[in-house]
Amino acid sequence: MRYVAITYLGLVAALGGGTVSLSALPIDFELYTDLRLTYAKGEPSWFDDYLGKARYGGNHYGDANLKLRLPEVSVLATADISWDTKAFVHVKYDPEQNKPIDLVEAYLTYTPVPKSAFSYAFKAGLYFPHISRENIGVAWTSPFTITPSAINSWVGEEIRALGLEAKGSYISNQHRFDITAGMFGFNDAAGTLLAFRGWGLGDAKVGAFSRLPLSSLPSIGSESSFLAQPLWVHPIREIDGRVGYYAALDYSFSDVFKTGAFYYDNRGDPEKIVELQYSWDTRFWNFYAESDFGDGLKLIAQYMTGMTEMGNLYGAKQRRRVYVGYDAGYVLATKKIDKYRLSARYDWFGVDDKSFVALDNNNENGTAFTAAIAVKVSKKTSLITEYLRIKSDRPSRLGIGFAEGQTNDIFQLSWRQRF
Repeated sequence: MRYVAITYLGLVAALGGGTVSLSALPIDFELYTDLRLTYAKGEPSWFDDYLGKARYGGNHYGDANLKLRLPEVSVLATADISWDTKAFVHVKYDPEQNKPIDLVEAYLTYTPVPKSAFSYAFKAGLYFPHISRENIGVAWTSPFTITPSAINSWVGEEIRALGLEAKGSYISNQHRFDITAGMFGFNDAAGTLLAFRGWGLGDAKVGAFSRLPLSSLPSIGSESSFLAQPLWVHPIREIDGRVGYYAALDYSFSDVFKTGAFYYDNRGDPEKIVELQYSWDTRFWNFYAESDFGDGLKLIAQYMTGMTEMGNLYGAKQRRRVYVGYDAGYVLATKKIDKYRLSARYDWFGVDDKSFVALDNNNENGTAFTAAIAVKVSKKTSLITEYLRIKSDRPSRLGIGFAEGQTNDIFQLSWRQRF
């Protein structure tokens, strides 16, 4: 705990926010820090090479861990290149990542002032596609809970677009329609975690140059006769040279009701492998609806369903080595009362393995409940306390010496400070 505190103070002193000018171009810097106390019980985390569903877990015997942590220090830089063109860069320090300092986002936006009911905007660079309805805060955080839903946890882990996006909008009285389309690369390995780990709930955002661990399952690894998948994945990587795409349609009524649909297809070549990394053919639909009931009460629902596959055709039936369907959803209720915000969320998630279950069983189902209280201490300081319980069944746990049914309980207290 002493090491965490010293590291935190040193980084704050070295990276304090402010405004500087480089060659007459004003750049606004903001520093975001997250100092956290965690109490985690149950299965060890997938970050420790197991199959636990949370960012933090117990030890190998299921005993609880109590730790003071520094999960994130982010530096965010914004530059006004012209009156309608901006640049944004997000660099993160995360001691749990294999590259502790890494790039999260870096992009340009062009948003001319509309001259009619129609408007348009463009984005280019490395960014999160607009999937999450939770991660709307600074440094892609959620103001509702510490831990995002299973859907948006996976987006933070494996989904990132290095590409170009175009968006058109039409406003008529209280109605707004948005249509968005994008093309991208460098996301060919997305889907690896969903297949070999399954869904997870955590607030880690993988950096562009970082790897994520995989558990040493009998079906994968250098010694496996089924699939020589290394025990790690680099999600933000170009492998097959193909261009992926996404498209979205959104509707809102006077900011009281919002709904939309999003489709993603990385167009991965499932038979391509470069430097030990496989390309995955991953696609999904994402749907959402949210309603503001007034008096600070809001309800958000989101649902994702998709497929991912990889590997050469195998066996008499000529199936891919890995071919799974997946889906997840949640309903979140949040209520703002003065400087407090109360939030509760229910998640459900599953993976349906459609190939070679006897050799590589990736089936899964689970639920999670999250309750959180956030306090706005000042304009740039907030405290969030959270309780998260995850229940899941995954037969592949038997291959690493755990029962297939597991429960994780996590209490967290987060001090979020902006400078």
